[in-house]
Order: sequence, then structure tokens, then C-alpha cells
Amino acid sequence: MNTEPLRPTNSRCRPPGAAMLRVAPAGGTAARPLAPPLELASVWEMSSPEHAAAALGNPQGAFVYRRDGHPNARSLGESLADLHGASAALVTGQGMSAMAAVALASLAPGDHVWIGQEMYGKTAHLFARHLAHWGVECTEFDPCHDQASQQIRHHRPAMVVVETLTNPRLRVADLADLQRACHDGGGRLVVDNTFATCGLCRPLDLGADVVVESLSKQVCGHSDSMLGLICTRDDAWMARAADVVSTFGLASSPLDCYLTQRGLMSLDVRLERACENAKALAEALQGLGGVRTVDYPGLPSHPGHEVARRQLGDRFGWMLAFQVAADRPTVERIFHSLTAEFPFAPSLGDARTTISHPATTSHRGYAADRLAQLGIDYGTIRVSCGLEPADWLVDTFCHLLRC
Repeated sequence: MNTEPLRPTNSRCRPPGAAMLRVAPAGGTAARPLAPPLELASVWEMSSPEHAAAALGNPQGAFVYRRDGHPNARSLGESLADLHGASAALVTGQGMSAMAAVALASLAPGDHVWIGQEMYGKTAHLFARHLAHWGVECTEFDPCHDQASQQIRHHRPAMVVVETLTNPRLRVADLADLQRACHDGGGRLVVDNTFATCGLCRPLDLGADVVVESLSKQVCGHSDSMLGLICTRDDAWMARAADVVSTFGLASSPLDCYLTQRGLMSLDVRLERACENAKALAEALQGLGGVRTVDYPGLPSHPGHEVARRQLGDRFGWMLAFQVAADRPTVERIFHSLTAEFPFAPSLGDARTTISHPATTSHRGYAADRLAQLGIDYGTIRVSCGLEPADWLVDTFCHLLRC
């Protein structure tokens, strides 16, 4: 079985942009291809019963069956473990399979889990509905509230799940503060880092117990693969998560790992451009008529700006959201206008700038009053900034909004 806790290799103090260009070697001293080969085998031949017993008994040994590990997943996982500062990393079939594996490896009947109130809709659905059938209680809370840590200490949930940057309002919780509260109560802090990636934030350094990401987004960067990631510094816990991934069939595809590893090599330079574009667009939208609010943590007016500066440094992400003061027909006309240049795609992290509509996509399962409580309405538009020239992006976007 090879869903092993993957050990990060020594990056020799490379800066992130250089470390992302490093592909974990396959081993051996012979010449090897510069690009990692795509290996599609679903099973590996054993030379004898003794060989099979040794392979199956050593989770970091030879490959046996793709469900339990394969070369492309191992190479990608080692690279990402290194970049996250993790002792163990596990690549799964998609972001939601990673989150499900974390839940199944951590929770038992009678446990209480707290999730951020703006949590991605499918994640909220997993905890509030599906895990309820297994006797797990779920409560939504505001991780950005100044009393959040005090509430965690009082109620002592078994697990707290938050996002580095919330979807879609880009609110920012103080992860180190939440971690202290969780650990005071004996709980585990799980951070969905999809909107930041290892290029902007390493939640394990801030005390998170587990980091989950959808690699399908910015890490891949081209909307052509679907993978999830689990990272931790707790090897014993990761062994349980690996067993869940194998037992529930949550394993990754070699092709998707291959494509994502290729995307990882350009992640740092893509982040640089995309974050610059998001900041420029957010600043332009602030002064545009008909735009009611702009949510971007890089704006000094954003309520989480100082926390974001501590946790993200000088790059505040490629995602932003804004609200237009308009009725439903006008909002639909705006979307029609924007899609002349910017695809309407209910995902994010592509090389192209894309737009989405949270009320009918990521948060479609929320009732109207719940959306209003979260500050999401029919006029909320989410933007995933891509790699276009900033001047063209800002000018074109603002022009289409005025049309």
C-alpha cells in the first residue's frame, strides 16, 4: 500500500519560485527525463509472494495498485509537501475527496465540528448533511468575528474548518489565533487553502493541523485536471487519512497529477501576474459608478487587510468579488456583456480571467435570507483574475460593465 505520508526532499533553501521548478526525482543514478514521465499502470507485477508481502507491508515501498499510490502522485505530493513545509502530503482525486478524507479520518459519532459560515457550498453540505447521518454535529460560525476564539474555547469542538480566504467575499480569519483556541480545547484546525495556495500562504506555519486544497484551481492553472491535496505534520494522523483514501476509492489519476505538476512549475510567476491584475482591477472597480462594494484583501479599506498582510505578505490573491447596485435583469445584462471577453465559469484559477455568480453556482444551496446574512445577493459577481496584460484587463472589464 503506497498512500504513504510523503516526505519532503531538501529544497536547499530555494525561494518559493525556484522550489516550484523542482520535480521530485524518481531515484537512481542513470540519466532520466527532464519532465516526469506519465505512468498509466494500474497494477505492478510482483516477483514472488515474499516480494508482494514486503511491498504491501511497507507503505513507503514499491507500488502495488494505483488506488494506493502511483509514481505521478508520489512525485507531485513530494513537491507540494516541500512547498507547504509538511512532513506528509497526500494527493486525492479532487478537492472534495480531500476534505471528505480529512473528515472521515478525524471525526467520530458524537463529535462536534465548526465550519466557517461562508464555507464553499459543497463543503458545508458534506459536514451539515452527510456527516449528520454518521452522528457528527455541525455548527456554522464567523471565524472573522472578534469573539470567535473565545467561542471555540468555550464550546471545544473536535474540529474547526475555515478557509484562508473565504469564498466569495475574501474575508480573512486570523489563523494563528484560531489555532491557539482550537488547541486549548483539544480540537484540530483544518484550513482550506485553495484561494491562496502554497505560493501565498503556508497555514501549517501558522499552526494549522491539516491543510486541504483543490489543486484543480490555481496550482494546475489551466482548467484541465481535477485533484485534491491533504498536507500535515502529523504522520500518525496522515496514516489514517491514507487508509480512508484507499478504502473509499478517493485516489488520483496519473494524467491529472502529470498536468498539475506541469502547472506547479509556473505557479509562482502566474501568481505574480494574477495578483497584480486583481489588485489593479479592484482599485479600478472601487471608483466605478454602479459598483456598490468591492471585496479584495489587498485594498486598505478591506476589514481583513492587516490580517491578510501578516498571513499573505505583499500578494493578496487573484480573486475578488464586487456587487452591482442593479435589479435582476440588469445583472443578467451585465453578465451577458462581460462574457464577450471573460468566460462565465463556475471555477477559478485559470490562466484566463473568468467570472462567476455565487448565488447560482458555489452558494446555490443557501436560502435567500442566509445569502443576505453573508452579504451575497444576485448582484454579487466573483472574478478570478488571469494572466492578461493589466491595462487591457482593467480597461476592457470596466468598459463592458458600463455597456
